[in-house]
Amino acid sequence: MNDETPLSPETPAAGGRSRRAVLRALAGGAGALGAAGFAACSPSGAAEPARRERSAPYSVRFMALGSNPWMLEQLERFNREIGPQQKVQVAPEPQPDQAALFAKYQSTLAAGDSPDVARLKEIWVFEMYLKGAMQKLDPYFKADKDFNAADLLPLYQDNFKFKGEHYAIAREVSIIVGYYNKASFADAGLDPNRPPTTYEEFREYARKLTKPGPTPEESRWGFDVYEYSTREFLLLWLLMHVRRWGGEFWNRDKTGVTVNAPQWLETYTYFVDMITKDRSVRPPNVTVPNGRTNGKIAMWDQGTWDIPLHPRNVPDLDFGVFLWPKRVNQQHIPTSGSSAMSRASKDPDATWEFMKWWNTPENQVGWYLNAGGNAPSRKSLYARSPIGDSPIWKPLLPFITESAGSPRPMSDRYTEFAESMTPPLMAGYNGQTSPREALDEANRIGNAFWQGIGGGASKAL
Repeated sequence: MNDETPLSPETPAAGGRSRRAVLRALAGGAGALGAAGFAACSPSGAAEPARRERSAPYSVRFMALGSNPWMLEQLERFNREIGPQQKVQVAPEPQPDQAALFAKYQSTLAAGDSPDVARLKEIWVFEMYLKGAMQKLDPYFKADKDFNAADLLPLYQDNFKFKGEHYAIAREVSIIVGYYNKASFADAGLDPNRPPTTYEEFREYARKLTKPGPTPEESRWGFDVYEYSTREFLLLWLLMHVRRWGGEFWNRDKTGVTVNAPQWLETYTYFVDMITKDRSVRPPNVTVPNGRTNGKIAMWDQGTWDIPLHPRNVPDLDFGVFLWPKRVNQQHIPTSGSSAMSRASKDPDATWEFMKWWNTPENQVGWYLNAGGNAPSRKSLYARSPIGDSPIWKPLLPFITESAGSPRPMSDRYTEFAESMTPPLMAGYNGQTSPREALDEANRIGNAFWQGIGGGASKAL
């Protein structure tokens, strides 16, 4: 699962049962255990990983992203085969998308009714850490040798480490890479096994791959940006490129942003010109349904999660991937979800037993193959099938495992903060304002927001 919209909850799971039916079964089992009573345990932030016999079963509330059939079946298996030995069951509370999940988590926190564990991005774990809502996991990392915390990739796990302590388990990792349609390359006289290796070459490829049609919707476009929207990801996508130009988000002391700095202007102008002058990038006002899989879009940006999904969902698509090339550097921002324990969990030990199981190598690679497509956070899995021996993964491995770059900015109220700046960026992409005007306005709005909430180094990373 990633930023895409999940399938309907009535999509059949294996064996013909709908996801809604599986959820009912899971809720029923967990509810029966919950009625038997909760084990007492301190909700303090320094839970000790001492193993003790539970006097009564405990139901771990898991706020999950989506209701993927494979995930629900695995949770059922936990309740049937794993949990009874420890008097632990899991009760999933799936949310339809990432925005809904974080909104729900915040509302339950405010109501004093947080789930035991939630699937949170690194930006949200940090924001909840600032509020004192996250449980430290270091006692478990250190004492539970079966968990093997050393197997977690530092590139992602360190993004959940604040003031030297871990507050979540990284999982479902990804970087944003370029995808391309090999048939479109061949049609344009380009080598389908040689994607662009410089930004200049990329722009030239986009021009060659663009073919005007009777209408914009029927044209073939050289490139499609990750998305047009006012979501936080619009800003993040641009920042990914800005960092390769040598730019950054914060000023030196984190009292403000620098999104109108020269590196931002050069990068943003590059893409705006491809939209408005080259006309090789699909503009915001043109919709091309399924364009990335039907040949109407020749190159596009997307997360590495589509690498295992495309062969299953669109088996006729012959695609390749490429790393964005070096400009000043070749940074790729590492992103990940996590399993994050709420400090308010009534039984941290029981919650840990579920989190530990959910993040075994087997379950992480199972998610990669059967659910969201996001790669695992366990480095041991990159040395073997299905990733280590994959030709399409080979050039990406050094970047997704150890040398991608710094994480996205993290701060108090980061999503609101970032999304305050996206409308001016969209105005620039639409050609309504110049790149300079768009960035100046985004910078003004962003700094007003940050200063308005007393922003500074203590509220940011």
